[in-house]
Amino acid sequence: MINFDNVSVSFKDGKHAVNAVKNVSFKIEDGDIFGIAGGSGAGKSTLLRTINQLQKITDGVVTVDGVSVKELKHKGLHDLRKNVGMIFQHFNLAESKTVFKNIAFSLEDAGWKKPDIEKRVDELLDFVKISDKKDVYPSKLSGGQKQRVAIARALANNTKILLCDEPTSALDAETTASVLKLLKEVNEKLGVTIVIITHELDVIKSICNRVAVMKSGEVVELGEVYEVFTNPQAEFTKELLKHGENFKLPEEIKQNIKGDIYKLTYKGDGATESILSEVTAQNKVQFNILHGKIEYISSRPLGILFVTFNGDQKDVDKVISELEKRIFRLEKAL
Repeated sequence: MINFDNVSVSFKDGKHAVNAVKNVSFKIEDGDIFGIAGGSGAGKSTLLRTINQLQKITDGVVTVDGVSVKELKHKGLHDLRKNVGMIFQHFNLAESKTVFKNIAFSLEDAGWKKPDIEKRVDELLDFVKISDKKDVYPSKLSGGQKQRVAIARALANNTKILLCDEPTSALDAETTASVLKLLKEVNEKLGVTIVIITHELDVIKSICNRVAVMKSGEVVELGEVYEVFTNPQAEFTKELLKHGENFKLPEEIKQNIKGDIYKLTYKGDGATESILSEVTAQNKVQFNILHGKIEYISSRPLGILFVTFNGDQKDVDKVISELEKRIFRLEKAL
């Protein structure tokens, strides 16, 4: 579907040369919800915009459906952009046009007839669940409603690919969840390939199936979301995930515990099995759960428990040895 082959992008910022993207190579498959994560200045937005040639490529090749976008001119480029919709952090709606007119504009530009435009806009408004806002101006809409209009507009020309540039950064948590649910429906019901750039790791965890992590214009990690988030290989990814992790053992608990505290991490089916109870019972060791959670990444469970063990030290050592074999990770909590 989308292939980056040694793609680099450089430009001048005043007197200084900026190497925004450096030799990036990876593939986005048809039907993916692909996330590109990284901090500010990582090159995420620049890379995203090479797909529809809003950003020119300095070196390398970007292909969409086997066609090099760099070679496209005039009609070819216009056709590409019809098939590649885009939504933004701040919606980019025309404030002087109604919701209907905002969506109809791209159809008018593509030469659709008026009856077909009206039918298509109504279909889209129904799909994004804001049919009652058809004649309303953007200033009267909430942030979530504005993003729904933007999504409808981006899909208008039977879009194959949807590019999302920080689509939830301006939204609260509840609205973010509803917009991400809608994007998931766009992917599953309409078969649209989605590329999302974001610094919000929860967005990646929530709906993406694959992810590229960028730092200083380079891709430092690439893979399935579940594997990258549960077992990162690059030091930058580890630090990024640690910075974004809001689940730690509270200091109040640490201060009241004597002895070692262990952090147990379970992946996949192990997150929902009673491995801890089974192993401790077999070795006559008691355990105390201090803190814990199960979260779902790409619909697969990841469990974390903070525990203490009580019993003869030889038996505790056996428990620790057995757990190390049967769960994903066991480590002393700092």
